[in-house]
Amino acid sequence: MKRTVIIGIAALAVLVVVGWLIHSCANSRNSFVYSGTIETREIQIGSKIGGRVIQVPVEEGQAVKAGTLLAQFEFDDLKAQRAQAQAQFKQAEADLQRLQRGYRPEEIAQANATAQEQRAMLDAAENGPRSQELQQAEADYASAKADATNAQTNYQRMEMLVRYETVSRQQYDNAKATRDSTAQKAESLRQRLALLQAGTRKEDLHASRERYRQAQAAADLMQHGYRKEDIDAGRAKFDEAKARVDELDVQLKEAELFSPADGLLQTVSVRPGDLVGPGKIVITMLESSQLWVKVYVPETDLASVRIGQPAQVEVDSFRGRPFTGHIQEIAAQAEFLPRNVQTRDDRQHQVFGVRVRVDNSDGALKSGMSATVRMQ
Repeated sequence: MKRTVIIGIAALAVLVVVGWLIHSCANSRNSFVYSGTIETREIQIGSKIGGRVIQVPVEEGQAVKAGTLLAQFEFDDLKAQRAQAQAQFKQAEADLQRLQRGYRPEEIAQANATAQEQRAMLDAAENGPRSQELQQAEADYASAKADATNAQTNYQRMEMLVRYETVSRQQYDNAKATRDSTAQKAESLRQRLALLQAGTRKEDLHASRERYRQAQAAADLMQHGYRKEDIDAGRAKFDEAKARVDELDVQLKEAELFSPADGLLQTVSVRPGDLVGPGKIVITMLESSQLWVKVYVPETDLASVRIGQPAQVEVDSFRGRPFTGHIQEIAAQAEFLPRNVQTRDDRQHQVFGVRVRVDNSDGALKSGMSATVRMQ
């Protein structure tokens, strides 16, 4: 009886061992194991404008969140340029709006009034003096001529009387002054009468026509508003001023460096007071959310690998704790290709790079760790 029990137990043990071997073989045939190194995306941070560093509030090895200030450059001169550009932009905007709206009604009315005034003056020049004006001018000249004759007669009398000291020297001087002034007035009125009798000169008539033409053109221009070319030129100046403001805004943003993502600062190569050239990399960081393992899959196993395929990643630092992942990328070109591929063994040396994205939400994995990737 005991012998029978022992034989049964032994047979059961053999069945268990055989089943385990069969299961292990099946798993080994259905799974692929590769070794690689954990990598993370490196971000190189610099400024397109550079300048004097005034603040570096972080240190190497520090974990930072997205949006953390990493470094700051002097930007007082940029702020001054931006203020000036903003003022020019406002002026260009106002000019463009003025051109688009056209002239004000008051300006149009004033221009029309000026044109009408010049038209009236042109009509007067073309028609010549009126008969009433000629008659008045003749009467004025006749009266002035009579006054001048009387003044001349009185002066002659005073000139004779002063010799005998019958009148004073002052009376004589007064008579002489009256003679001269009345003579000048008579001559002036004579010339005015002559001008009226001769009519408007050709030069004056031409000048009057030209003044009217310019006044009427200005009135028509105001009536129709500004030309399309003027509006286009104003819009171009507006766009140019706006572009200058936008350019300075971009440069001002480059004066402050912020962390683009959560990560770990690997190198910080500047300190306050350093003068940094444009485009120089001053800080490098590792983005903790972008973690993967790069492995190389032989050509013979490539048919069993696909994008999105789940995988498990193990590292020596956390034995017994598998990390979940998936295949993110498969290289389109083979590496380490032999000169002549003759046998299956040769084809095993023709490999394709495969990137396995790893879930590292708790930040346990670090860049540089050796890892084992198991694909099902």
